[in-house]
Amino acid sequence: MNLTEKLKELLNDDIENLGYELVDIEFIGPKNEKRLIFYIYNESGINIDDCEKVSTFLDEKLDQLDLISTSYYLEVSSQDLSRPLKTDRDLIRNMNELLKVKLKDGSEFIAFTKQVNADNILFISQDDEEIKIDKSDIKEIKIEIVF
Repeated sequence: MNLTEKLKELLNDDIENLGYELVDIEFIGPKNEKRLIFYIYNESGINIDDCEKVSTFLDEKLDQLDLISTSYYLEVSSQDLSRPLKTDRDLIRNMNELLKVKLKDGSEFIAFTKQVNADNILFISQDDEEIKIDKSDIKEIKIEIVF
């Protein structure tokens, strides 16, 4: 289990108890400028006070857990439209959104989520064609932004 997976497992319930959904965690950047980013969601939206509340909690909790030996900057952010959808909750929440699905074999398609199961996802194309894909075959899913 990598660091972000372990942090999700350890902190998900605490963040939910604060009133937010933990959508994703990233640990990115060059060695001397690492950023630990927590993406949170709430139906009523996320503002700076929400980010500060979660950040204050995480600052203390991460010190207690002491899982990260390198220095890093802690960030708490709302999800943006360009972020990949990674969880079943993400997909269900965005069922009415047009999605771009990239597969590991290099192919891609545009569709809506129709059903999310443990092992696969059923999409429906704009032409009403059903497309069932194993989760293990998916490289990335993002909201398709149409101008």
